[in-house]
Amino acid sequence: MLLARTPNPDISPKKPAAAPELQDMETGQVRLSSALDGLPDQAVYLDSPVLSAVTQIRPFFESGAFGVTDTPLFLRQKSLLRLQRALGRLPQELDVRWIKGRAARLPVAAGGVVFYPFNARSNLQTVTRRDIRHVLTLHGESNKGASMRPAARIYDYVSIAGPLARDRYLKAGIFTADDMDRGRLVMMGDTFVQPMPEIRAARSSDADPALFYAPTWEGFGGHADNYSSLSGLRGFAAVLAAADAMGLRRVVIKPHPYLGLLRPAITRSFVAGVRQLQQAGLRVSVMMEDASVPLRLACLRALRRAQHFVPDRAAPLPVALGLCDVSGMEAIFLKQRIAHLVLSREDAVPREMAPLYLRKALLPESDVRRVMTRYLAEAAEIDAAHRAQVFGWTEPSLADRSTFAARGWLLEYVKRDPFWRVAGG
Repeated sequence: MLLARTPNPDISPKKPAAAPELQDMETGQVRLSSALDGLPDQAVYLDSPVLSAVTQIRPFFESGAFGVTDTPLFLRQKSLLRLQRALGRLPQELDVRWIKGRAARLPVAAGGVVFYPFNARSNLQTVTRRDIRHVLTLHGESNKGASMRPAARIYDYVSIAGPLARDRYLKAGIFTADDMDRGRLVMMGDTFVQPMPEIRAARSSDADPALFYAPTWEGFGGHADNYSSLSGLRGFAAVLAAADAMGLRRVVIKPHPYLGLLRPAITRSFVAGVRQLQQAGLRVSVMMEDASVPLRLACLRALRRAQHFVPDRAAPLPVALGLCDVSGMEAIFLKQRIAHLVLSREDAVPREMAPLYLRKALLPESDVRRVMTRYLAEAAEIDAAHRAQVFGWTEPSLADRSTFAARGWLLEYVKRDPFWRVAGG
């Protein structure tokens, strides 16, 4: 569905729209936005049922992909989010504001840009404001089906990581080669792949490196959207086998922030898996600060001996091997240049990735020790080929420039509006 750049009747000069209410996240004071406020020319719009979504995109402000001082984060107000605020605080360094009223009336200056890290239903309303540009960034790069929703066509531009994402959209028929050639899909490399400065690749001099396990959540829908290796404790069995093969005694687990939100039973699987590792004599720590409330409560009740791993960016965790599901963690490990294996279902292997996945994927019937040994012998070569498929740039010079520079380039590109200017004649 293509949306022409026609004036939105809600903001027509003949009938000025009422300004949306903005509410300070800490004081609760309500104010109305107006032209006198000096409206921003860029913003991030977030509509999510869980407050932890804010912490998921916080790293993009820290990296410079979004500006801390010039890019407010508009958070769609929901009663459920209000309840969740009682259990935690929002990042104090971000300009986070509740937004109420019609979503189409975003307080952004005409000609500005709104970024969307989540593909939410209310985005269908915000994109109807045609005097600003709308850019889907998502919040990572993943081979999950959710990474190529047809709804991507409602946005003016779509930021993608590189060739693999491009091919997903083209083969699904969501975008055409003409869309790509004329610049509607913008390859931005690892700009919108979450940085994790709290972990690094282990060196030979590290005395106590860890095996890092990052299970994803259960997903919406049924089997097709569930990429989690927690089913049947498969992921924990792989952790145990890999740790034994490499002689590692330390395991750090980072659960997905949504893990346990849809299916409470999966939290019991998580607890059972951690106990299994402990019984095998491994030292297990869990990164809990971004975990879901159900998972946190389950761990507090049932895991007396599991340590709470607190990240320390001044002393990043040395990781000898990463294990992850088909998820955004693949791209994070690639960005951090950490050797890793991917736990995948056979039907979740993208055809384009099959040659690589045969060398680094743990399928249900795989021999973990054999796959791991072969992969580690050629990890540098395999991961270099993997990065070349995942990351690419519309402007090649950005590959060697900062994330801040990449954001500046993207803003200028979108404001220049190459695709729609040509499309509109």
